Amino acid sequence: MEELNLVSLECPEPFLKVSAKIMEMKGGEQLKVLYKDPKCDEMLLQLMDLANCKVLQHEEKDGVFTLIIEKKGEKKKVDLSDFTGC
Repeated sequence: MEELNLVSLECPEPFLKVSAKIMEMKGGEQLKVLYKDPKCDEMLLQLMDLANCKVLQHEEKDGVFTLIIEKKGEKKKVDLSDFTGC
């Protein structure tokens, strides 16, 4: 499983880096993301739904968020009406 350690970055950089990585991933691949910026937390969770990824783990401990995701194989229709952004 690949890991992105983004704890030193502020929003929107973690969001942008995770978005780019998800676009490269194939179905079944997993990714672990570490980040600190709470503003990005909600955005990343919304992205998981939009990008058709399953959240395997989502937690916050000592100010660091851990998000483990798996890219689903099938494609999904995207509805951006509820996306809040920064």
